Formats: sequence, C-alpha cells, structure tokens
Amino acid sequence: MMMMMMKNPVTLMTCSLLFLSLAVPAYQGRFGPDECCFQFISTKLPRNRVVSYKFTDERCSMKGVSFTMKNGAKICADPSEPWVESLIKAKERLRSYRAK
Repeated sequence: MMMMMMKNPVTLMTCSLLFLSLAVPAYQGRFGPDECCFQFISTKLPRNRVVSYKFTDERCSMKGVSFTMKNGAKICADPSEPWVESLIKAKERLRSYRAK
C-alpha cells in the first residue's frame, strides 16, 4: 500500500517537470542564442563596407560583435579589440547624426 501511495506523487512530479520543460522554451520564443561567434577576424574591416553591427547574445560562450557587410556577409570580431571599439563608435555617431 505504501508503494502505491509513492507512485502517484512521483508520476505527478514527473509530468509537471516535463510540462514545464516544454513550456519554458516556447515562452521565451527560442531555444538558445540566434547567433554566436566562434572565430574572430584579425584584420580591420573598412568602415564604408559595414552596414550594421550586433553584439552576440550573453548566452554565447564567447563575447563577440557580428558586423553585417554591404554584400550581406556577417563577420565576427572581438569586441575588446581597439579597431572594433572604434568602428562601433563611428557607427553610433553616424546613427545619432542620421536620427537628428
């Protein structure tokens, strides 16, 4: 009799955890980061060829910046590199100038 009483709570808990594990990713809208960088370019990118940039998701294993080029290519760079910081600042200045 004792064993029968133990099965119901275990079954209920198992079903609840299964339901929650399925519901959480659907609620967040995705299972993991959309894009992560695993390798970085070592050469400077020309400012006039960069259309936009985006920092990688905090869940990625490495912090990175994804630059979108005029031809649609996406290139990853190390955000701590001085030339990357300079390029981001230049794009921000251009964005704020266009917003005025």
